[in-house]
Amino acid sequence: MATHGKVTPIMQTGHPPVFMGAHALAHLEQRLAALPATSTCFILGDETTMAQCLPELLAHVPALQAAHNIQVRSGEQSKDIEVCRALWMHLAEQHADRQAVLVNLGGGVITDLGGFVAATYKRGIRFIHVPTTLMGMVDAAIGGKAAIDLGGVKNLVGAFADPDATYLHTPFLRTLGKRELLNGVAEMVKHGLVRDANHWNEVRRAPLHNLEALAPLIERSAAIKSEVVAEDPREQGPRKLLNFGHTIGHALEAFAMESTQRSLLHGEAVAIGMVCATWLSWRTGLLDRDRMNAVEEHLMGLYPSFSFQATDEHRILELMRNDKKNSSGEYRFTLLTGIGSAEVDVPITAAQVTEALEHYRLLLPDAHLRLHSQA
Repeated sequence: MATHGKVTPIMQTGHPPVFMGAHALAHLEQRLAALPATSTCFILGDETTMAQCLPELLAHVPALQAAHNIQVRSGEQSKDIEVCRALWMHLAEQHADRQAVLVNLGGGVITDLGGFVAATYKRGIRFIHVPTTLMGMVDAAIGGKAAIDLGGVKNLVGAFADPDATYLHTPFLRTLGKRELLNGVAEMVKHGLVRDANHWNEVRRAPLHNLEALAPLIERSAAIKSEVVAEDPREQGPRKLLNFGHTIGHALEAFAMESTQRSLLHGEAVAIGMVCATWLSWRTGLLDRDRMNAVEEHLMGLYPSFSFQATDEHRILELMRNDKKNSSGEYRFTLLTGIGSAEVDVPITAAQVTEALEHYRLLLPDAHLRLHSQA
């Protein structure tokens, strides 16, 4: 955090650094101002961040006023190979060389997309993340993963690619509505559940409307993500802790994009995935019922219900089959062993996944009406 006009990384060791505090963007200005004159800067954002966040970024970082701005549509649909192709062509047409720098100004879609484009253009150019959403600040912009979707499967094509640095400027969060804030809170809840019981309790009690109160929790979540990634950059072991809730969550997110229902934000889908994974933790004997009930009660009270039919479960299972965490044809889950601890690579059968999805459906407000109509 910033002290007396200085800014230090959240993580004191390791690469890449994550900066947060009142002077974080001033540090970005110094970094960019020190670049060689031959380095061309580009800013990638969507229509929302270009309208609501770019003016503040430029006010704090004058070195970016001459940057080339690139805008894509907001939403998951921009994590697409054709969008990548258009961005690669644009960089080429602007004569971007390997000294170019891409600044990704936005949420998880922008940091995923921008990181992937930068990592692959001319075998890699430098890029910097400036996340503007809570999801981006505590999760998506940290960890060196970049990916796009393919064939309806989330993050199917990607790479491990580190930004030069990530800058967290919490005033950007004033542009977010409650739903977007809750989207990021899901990842903060996850960090507490798998790594830090105190953080879980603090996030549960946090006043989401108060950014000053939220700031130290954002810093702690970003630190947890950075710590886990530093232990296991290539996701061979401990980093799989961060997959809690994501196996089912990613499938539900993709399923919602296919269906006529409302779409699910990433955090909303992960919240459902965490409800299911917490039940599986109890079902497999890793977690006691009281802790399972506490997690379920909190998540079900925080996020809106998402209805699906028993006949939809086959499609959800199909979408899960392409999950990167699968091994030898088995689903591999991260499951809780307590509040603040978890076990990775737990084999789970399709039948158990179906039971978990049914358990979630039974928790929905209209469950008793559905069961009565089916009787």
